Amino acid sequence: MKATSSWRKSVEILYGAPQMSRRSEAAEITPGAEYLAANAAAFIARLQEIVRHWPSADRLARATGVSPSAFRKWLRGDAEPSRERLVALAKAAGVSVGWLASGEGPPPRLGGGIPSSRSAPGSGGIDQRDYLLLPKRPHSAAAGAETPPSAGPAEFIAFRHDWVRSEFGIEPDHLAIETAVGESMLPNIQPGDLLLVDTTENRFRSFGIYVLEIAGERLVKRVQPKLDGSLTLISDNATYEPKHIPAAQAGNIAVVGRVVWTCGPTRGSR
Repeated sequence: MKATSSWRKSVEILYGAPQMSRRSEAAEITPGAEYLAANAAAFIARLQEIVRHWPSADRLARATGVSPSAFRKWLRGDAEPSRERLVALAKAAGVSVGWLASGEGPPPRLGGGIPSSRSAPGSGGIDQRDYLLLPKRPHSAAAGAETPPSAGPAEFIAFRHDWVRSEFGIEPDHLAIETAVGESMLPNIQPGDLLLVDTTENRFRSFGIYVLEIAGERLVKRVQPKLDGSLTLISDNATYEPKHIPAAQAGNIAVVGRVVWTCGPTRGSR
């Protein structure tokens, strides 16, 4: 992890900078590289401890709202999460932001973000080993300019493993779920629709509907890749004009995955 002071600044922004006397403020010494490296190593250790209580690091990454490759960079120390991602990670893991960022407070009781018991109380005797439990992410894929709804209590949606394999031909762990917001993909994708995303499709190999990120904004669009490496982002709603992305800028777009299934609250699955 790069030796920067962003962790300290992040915690101060989230919780408020600690009060210091003028004397102590004048005597404050900028942390050196060894101090920052130690803090980075401690963060990685806390992150690894969280991962040990999850079915896989990839599952925790998707619950956080980042790609598995980006999450692995955090684990290796090659990159560090932004404040927004740090908050999302803490929420998904069920820990405080202060403990995750700097070890503040008592260690949390980690029990895993996804139930692993064979049959949970109130489940009607359903064997949870037969199901994929996908967390509804606090952030949504925008099908327009609207702001995604604020995060609420953690919710999970269950899909049978055998249905996922037979319907999509992929392993269940490779699926993620998104909630569409906005009107740019009407009438085919409406606000509130659930989108199942195949995260193995991490490149624009062919024409289709993808969830992607541009400058930190998550979108759902039809994407038409061109032979010269450029892209055309197409909205189903004719009110929105197609957007051309030159080949030189196409590499700045992060592919979350390809949409393989949608479900509306009143229209059923498609």
